[in-house]
Amino acid sequence: MKIKKTHTHWNWARRLTAAGFLVLLWAGRSGQWSFFKGSTTASETMEKLPLVDPLAALEVALAQRSLAGDLWLGAGILMGVALLLGPIFCGWICPLGFLMDLTQSLRGLLQRHALKKRCNWPDWGLPAGFRGAVLIGTLAFALVAQVPLFQALSPIHMVARVLLFTVDTTALVVLGLLALELGAPRIWCRSLCPLGATYSILGRFARLRVRVDPERAGQIRCSRCDVACPMGIRVMEDYTLAGQNSISDPACTRCGACIDTCPNSVLHLGVRETKGVTTPESCDHCVASK
Repeated sequence: MKIKKTHTHWNWARRLTAAGFLVLLWAGRSGQWSFFKGSTTASETMEKLPLVDPLAALEVALAQRSLAGDLWLGAGILMGVALLLGPIFCGWICPLGFLMDLTQSLRGLLQRHALKKRCNWPDWGLPAGFRGAVLIGTLAFALVAQVPLFQALSPIHMVARVLLFTVDTTALVVLGLLALELGAPRIWCRSLCPLGATYSILGRFARLRVRVDPERAGQIRCSRCDVACPMGIRVMEDYTLAGQNSISDPACTRCGACIDTCPNSVLHLGVRETKGVTTPESCDHCVASK
């Protein structure tokens, strides 16, 4: 079967939404627009609707040993979005993820150069579950030391500050993470970010999923989706060939990278089924192709 060319529709869509979020932050801080003001931690829309980072709310609550109603109102809105749509902040809005997405072309160029020289380009990583341990450590520190440490040292906040407002020593941290990205793709997102871990927990049962077309799955075993996934999810091995009807990995950010790279239109964004995960009929094509 002839392999079709892939497209980049979702790729550019998520970059535009992330860039749009940065524009909103800049406009709100500079006074250009009054309907949106705030930061990557907390903001206010239309001067009435608060939006608060759920991890920030947890850290502050543990550090202050109290539950502020207005804080949890804003956090509750974003938690509800994650419960419905999954960790879309990571795939579509995060400023640091936006910069890392832009470094993919440079990493690909370096990899091709390394192949020509017959040497391997590094690809480091950390054990699965490490990000959850970082989240637990972050919350434990807030409880014991009464300091919301991640809110003070978050590279996500640093990126927004450096890109939009002022270049200071925090730019070195951002540059260091981008340099690390070349040898350890998305190690921050996959293994270190406690905010990403928070959204993954909230979005574990989200309705919006990357869906699998059982009629097309397994016809072309190119593994392009596995390579394209920024979170390292084995889309083909663990889902399309396994007869699953959607990607259930909690790390999936619904970024659409696997959809863009799929040559046979096997994958698409949609609402997950409420009954059943795998049916014998949906796996007939997988068995027949083996």
